[in-house]
Amino acid sequence: MLLQLDLRSQTPLHRQICDGVVALVESRALRPGDRLPPTRRMAQSLGVHRTTVVRAYDELRALGFIESTQGSYTTVRNRAWPIRASAGGTGSGSRSSSIEWPTAISRRARQVRDLEPSAAPSAARDGVIDFDRLAADPSLAPTDDFRACIRRVLAREGPKAFDYAEPAGWPPLRETVARRLRAHGIAVSPDEVLITAGAQQALDLVLRLLVSEGDRIAVEAPTYGAAHALFRLHGARPVEIPMRPDGMDLNALERCLERTRPRLVYTIPTFHNPTGTTTDQAHRERLLASCQRARTPLVEDGFEEEMKYFGRAVLPIKSMDANGTVLYVGTLSKVVFPGLRVGWVVAPRPAIQTLVPMMHAASLAVNTVAQIAAAHFCDGGDFDAYLRQIHRIYRRRMNCLLRGLDEHLPPEVEHTRPQGGYTAWLTLPKGARDEAEWRARLESSGVRAAPGSRFFAKGSERVHFRISIACATEEQIADGCSRLGQVLRRWLPAGGRRPAASRRGARAAASSTPPPARRR
Repeated sequence: MLLQLDLRSQTPLHRQICDGVVALVESRALRPGDRLPPTRRMAQSLGVHRTTVVRAYDELRALGFIESTQGSYTTVRNRAWPIRASAGGTGSGSRSSSIEWPTAISRRARQVRDLEPSAAPSAARDGVIDFDRLAADPSLAPTDDFRACIRRVLAREGPKAFDYAEPAGWPPLRETVARRLRAHGIAVSPDEVLITAGAQQALDLVLRLLVSEGDRIAVEAPTYGAAHALFRLHGARPVEIPMRPDGMDLNALERCLERTRPRLVYTIPTFHNPTGTTTDQAHRERLLASCQRARTPLVEDGFEEEMKYFGRAVLPIKSMDANGTVLYVGTLSKVVFPGLRVGWVVAPRPAIQTLVPMMHAASLAVNTVAQIAAAHFCDGGDFDAYLRQIHRIYRRRMNCLLRGLDEHLPPEVEHTRPQGGYTAWLTLPKGARDEAEWRARLESSGVRAAPGSRFFAKGSERVHFRISIACATEEQIADGCSRLGQVLRRWLPAGGRRPAASRRGARAAASSTPPPARRR
């Protein structure tokens, strides 16, 4: 073999021999079955010590380029070649596969894949106003305070911060969550709390606990879009209960409970996603009583419970749960920053006793450093100070949104008037059709909004859009409302200026309460 060694190179000689043989094999100068010289002869021809060649042959053997048996020649092996990446992605993507992937993927996985995706973090195009993304504004994240919490965690906890936490969660954090929930009226002890990697995992575990393939579940229509992905993944069949201005249609729910016997009822009673609606005390009492009579678990999603800007807070449904009917889901991710995957399930002890081993089987435990830091952040007063800050910011943003919608939208376009949270819900008149076309019109004007179809299991007869102020500044909100109005007035058949009464309502939005609803 013609191998050239560079005695002045920093590359070891055995590595040069190995690389040289590999190059000969790849160029097909050496083919499968060809014999390599014995190590002694190779060493003599190259002028190196025999152990250098032995090391080279050992490495080639480990890489699968050569093979030999005792007392026989060393030969080039017919090996599988690594797929080299190309400019268009990995090489394997352009080759035929032994797996028929379109049929190998399960039906439920295909259903999840084909859903309208939720907004994901992306680099916003210049001039595009993002009313789509629903996540805490990263520009408001308490970076310095949380960094200080991490330093304190590492100083105080040492190696414990890098070990597994208990499957149910780090005990001091469970106590912190229980204490904060007691401030919201929920009578709960730490052993009724399970810490999860955000509210999404909490909801996933609850579905695993209660739902089998083909089971019916009662859900609001519309509801949280990513929940639909979980429903499909678990093979659940959503029975959609229409949303009214005051919340879920309880007459329709009671008929559903009587006729179809769903395995659970899923509701977002506070700052509902996507509509922004908050139900009143009477509605919550009747909903809980209906589920208790039907002996049906009620899953209460309190993902934005802390984000109240206007009026008096209504206590969670779980606060009235004397009979162990309600499973309460919460999170810090929607308030602090989305990458802090810390959430929880509050449930009766028998449910927690099953959820904990399920959690352990699925993911062993939630990130320990994140749990300890979250507990320090909440207990040290940083969280409450941060809440006061963002309440001021988001109250102004919500007022700005409601003023802009009142001022710029045509009278025939309806919108909700949230008391907190991040979202409002737009409903176009019955004559408007083709959501995709409306979405394209908005995006061409530089406004990105969440399409309403994302929040229904079976679609809607009306065209809707969810408007999120989570990551939009007041200036962007005002500009975005103006652009929305221009598009809608241009393309809707009926237009015209809003009556003076509505403009007076818009001016009232500057106060600490939301502007009054305009008359329709």
